[in-house]
Amino acid sequence: MKCLHISDLHLGRRLREVDLEEDQEFLLKKIFNIAVEKSVDAVLIAGDVYDRSVPTVGAVRLFDEFLTRLSKAHIPVYVISGNHDSAERLGFADRLLDEQGVHLASVFSGEAVCYQARDEFGPVYIWSLPFLKPASVRHFYPEEKIENYTDAVAAVLRRANPDFSARNVLIAHQFVTAVGTDVQRCESETLSLGTLDNVDVSVFDGFDYVALGHVHGAQRVGRDTVRYCGAPFKYSVDEARGEKGVLLVDLGEKGRVDVEKIPLSFLRDVRKVKGTLEQILAHAQPSEDYMHVVLTDDMPLTDAAARVRTVYPNLVKLEFSARHGQDSAPARAEEMLRKMPLELFEDFYRQVHGSDMSDEETSVMRQVFEEVRE
Repeated sequence: MKCLHISDLHLGRRLREVDLEEDQEFLLKKIFNIAVEKSVDAVLIAGDVYDRSVPTVGAVRLFDEFLTRLSKAHIPVYVISGNHDSAERLGFADRLLDEQGVHLASVFSGEAVCYQARDEFGPVYIWSLPFLKPASVRHFYPEEKIENYTDAVAAVLRRANPDFSARNVLIAHQFVTAVGTDVQRCESETLSLGTLDNVDVSVFDGFDYVALGHVHGAQRVGRDTVRYCGAPFKYSVDEARGEKGVLLVDLGEKGRVDVEKIPLSFLRDVRKVKGTLEQILAHAQPSEDYMHVVLTDDMPLTDAAARVRTVYPNLVKLEFSARHGQDSAPARAEEMLRKMPLELFEDFYRQVHGSDMSDEETSVMRQVFEEVRE
């Protein structure tokens, strides 16, 4: 049995205020094509389908089209909710969709949901566990001692009581950690203080494969068969150098699991370049990619963002390197002190937007500064 493991689609997300709907539509078509080309028997979606609990109209349309394509291709889909999803909204019409091979386990009702598939080696049990917090588990298991996330997940899996003599796959959306292993996290994730929300990987002992969502970088946790597949797109500029992909999980007879990472290409990549403004302009190949540009010029520049956008129109972050040294700092400070507040704001606006403020905007800001001064 072959499964395609994906997660953290975050449909409706923006990259520093840039709408990514077209990019996400391109990626979902790529993922569907991989599922067909690899003749997968199931697609596992490990949570955070949407970026927010009330998804945009465009995000709902994208997911609807994705599920429809998979259903028409007779590829079963197993979906759980993540911490970004509204479990109830994601689970709309779940009983009707179940008849079409789209299995939504989005609302935690006290137990992990189990589905059964089969191949030439016998049954494969697919367990779906939506994102949960200790408080929600305590509600259903008041007699259990549940003090943290590990206790909560362990209690639910004990109640599930899987038959580990057969093959079992678990889909979960939690922050899973292992002793001696550092889980690499990204700027685009919702981080908790320390590791208060962590689940120890040992609670998954016995499962043949654990399909995880929540962390945006692909990685194993503790063993090769407990995996984060990662988000399929680079949702922050700190992921510029990373490679994104999906995981193809091949379940053979009991005890044999092969995992292959299949890289994804993008309509527009997220990239980072560094150098002086003149170096970047001289060597740039005009591109529609989303760019993080770090300028190393020693002196402040005028209209830097606008000039960068002549070659990189999708500039999402412009940064000035710390190379701006101590020698030039006093001169820059003196220059700034000579400027009026409105002039400083005009400079700031120009750097961010790559253009001057309109007369109307200037008039509004002049009034604001006058009111503040009074």
